[in-house]
Amino acid sequence: MKLLKTCPILICIAAIAIVLSVTSYALEDEVYSDYAADYQPDKAPHFIMVFKGMTDGVYPWDKVGYPSGSEGDALSFQSETPDMSEHMDYSDESSVSGKDSATADSDNKENDGLISGNSISGNSISGNSVSGNSVSGNDADKTYEFTQVDEDYFTDALFIGDSRTVGLSEYCEPLDERATFYAKVSLTIYGALNKPFIKTDAGNITVEEALTKQQFGKIYIMLGLNEMGTGTVETFVEEYAAVIDRIRELQPDAMIFIQGIMHVSEKKSRQDKYFTNPNINERNEALSQLADNKTIFYMDMNEAVDDENGNLLAELSFDDVHLKASSYQRWYEFLLNHGIVKE
Repeated sequence: MKLLKTCPILICIAAIAIVLSVTSYALEDEVYSDYAADYQPDKAPHFIMVFKGMTDGVYPWDKVGYPSGSEGDALSFQSETPDMSEHMDYSDESSVSGKDSATADSDNKENDGLISGNSISGNSISGNSVSGNSVSGNDADKTYEFTQVDEDYFTDALFIGDSRTVGLSEYCEPLDERATFYAKVSLTIYGALNKPFIKTDAGNITVEEALTKQQFGKIYIMLGLNEMGTGTVETFVEEYAAVIDRIRELQPDAMIFIQGIMHVSEKKSRQDKYFTNPNINERNEALSQLADNKTIFYMDMNEAVDDENGNLLAELSFDDVHLKASSYQRWYEFLLNHGIVKE
């Protein structure tokens, strides 16, 4: 009691520290899973994850508590551990404007998890226009099939995604040299357009703002892993469709490529409650329905990295979720074999 009377502020600070510590430990595998992967106990207290989350707009009440298909729409940045090679570590700070080139063998390179590529003059998409070639008259009903393309095909391409797409830029030099990347660790479809993480001389801007400044011929999207366990398949796809609609307004001549959510390993799928390949397949099936094969195309790159049972090949991943540096070549080769060329 004497201590309480003489040092009330100290007691309050201690109480807050205890509450924050309990919160960070309790939600370590859910809300703060990304931060837990980076946590170093010898350098900071455990509750530092709570403060890091708050700076990114991630709060304890964003806890994942809804299995796929259940009620609720809580947004969480759960479970994408930082990317890249076997031992890469990315922070969740914002940065996207110049290029951050990296070689496939750079196992110790620090990166902020956000990337952008070269400046490009692309084209635009609205209605039935595609990739710089306007569709009009009878062409409005024409559909297209995937074909093989060369590396320069991606010169007017934009890739939007989370840490897996960050890895594609970091470890696929031919693509990184040509395409632009608006990618960020823990990015979700819910914040894809309005989260200000793209660095410019005037400060950080959102993807939506960036799309008003530069036109692209092709826009690739891979998002959805961090959203597993959040909301329902229907609410997820509804938000995804809304994002595509807005991109089409801003980029009226661009082809949009929906890349199916990449699978996790058999081990991860078997042990995790939300991040399972059946759940991923359910959402991918719904995403595929958004394609019209005219201006919007669905591609499932899982065929390039899966085993015979539809699981991410364990030897391609260092954490059962993300690809090793050397494994990104498979993704790139898949993209090269799945281009859309208009005559």
